[in-house]
Amino acid sequence: MPHLLDGYHALITREELDPAHVGAMLRLRKRLFVDHCGWLLTTVGDAERDQFDCWYTEHCLLFSGVELVGGFRAIRTDYPYLTASVFPQLAVRGFPSRRDAWEISRFGVLPDVARSQTARVTYALMFRFAELRGAKALVALADLSYERFLTRMDIRTRRYGPPQVIGNDRMGRPLTALAGEIPLGLADNPGLTKFLDLGRQLEIHDASHVLGRSSIPA
Repeated sequence: MPHLLDGYHALITREELDPAHVGAMLRLRKRLFVDHCGWLLTTVGDAERDQFDCWYTEHCLLFSGVELVGGFRAIRTDYPYLTASVFPQLAVRGFPSRRDAWEISRFGVLPDVARSQTARVTYALMFRFAELRGAKALVALADLSYERFLTRMDIRTRRYGPPQVIGNDRMGRPLTALAGEIPLGLADNPGLTKFLDLGRQLEIHDASHVLGRSSIPA
């Protein structure tokens, strides 16, 4: 019987360590967020990148076989990060700035027939990454549909402030977003257990681990 993880594997890396794979992720981001979603983001050729794609940024890539199918970037919040730097108005009580809180941004998967399965595995990768880095919370900028999606998956979130219009897409449609966090303590968020169990089974090569190059056992 097929397993949900069959054919999937992941890479955690930084651009200085692996410019080829990070370049592939930047090209995927352009396809997803600029071409498909219509977001007005900075592009360089066929890649989407901004000032937060820098030396301290970790890129998490998910593959199905040899094909890159999804991923996200992660930044520790004691470094400058997108949500706090570009959208400070979205947090009534301020954004975190500490080693055990990480911002997740540019989270996406290819819109194909296996999208829901790939999305589930990408979430498992995200929570496994957080566990590997000792994170206590994940910070994100998200639209309301994303918040509802997390609720349906039994993932609890906390808003930093009310939703606001943050701009328009290339068709002139307003983009409404909010900022918040996912608390990672199982006492606060027991729905994480199923994703952590899945993420611990995912084959992950953690090239940017603080102890050097290492393969995380399945």
